[in-house]
Amino acid sequence: MKSTWNLVGMGIWLLILVGLVWMVHDMRVRRLRLIVKEHRSFSWHNFTISTIELVVWLLVFGGMSATTFFQDVNHLGDRVTETTRYEPLVINTGSGNGAAYYVTVNNSNGKKPVQTYTYLTEGEKYQVSSTDATVSAGKKAINLPASAYNWDKRKVKKYDQRHQRAWVGVIETTYKKSFVNGLGLHAGRLANRFTLIRIPDHSFMVEK
Repeated sequence: MKSTWNLVGMGIWLLILVGLVWMVHDMRVRRLRLIVKEHRSFSWHNFTISTIELVVWLLVFGGMSATTFFQDVNHLGDRVTETTRYEPLVINTGSGNGAAYYVTVNNSNGKKPVQTYTYLTEGEKYQVSSTDATVSAGKKAINLPASAYNWDKRKVKKYDQRHQRAWVGVIETTYKKSFVNGLGLHAGRLANRFTLIRIPDHSFMVEK
């Protein structure tokens, strides 16, 4: 549990489940009462009540589903916070053929192939997918995929100079701990992570 605000969303989902059970029970009881008392199984009055109950339940269920499962982090404004960290890459010389590299690439098969990038920082080894990461080589540090995010251009320039274009930047977007985010069970949780792997040129990237 990242935040107690998520208990609000859990409580509402529980009420929605209880409401569904109650609605089905109420429809059944009213239909049985109609059969016993009026000896018929249908009336417009009973149908109208059932329809209103169903519409109200579907509206609440649809609204909570949209809030919980279909949030677009790019359009949440001040409901999220963004943090960025930068670390220098550690060069790898253990390939056995004398080549030195910063990044290894593994390619998957299928209709939509995905690449997996592996890189080293001081004391850590990371693996990231090309769906939420990119490798930037050459003079321009911020390539097209990375340009969709807010990078500190001064820090990018400083790291390029200090670490000879061999560093990694990670932007993490986190939902704030608030009532609104708690409704969707997102409060305090990670919304998105994007990794920019910066290397001098493609000769420092090898495929496995």
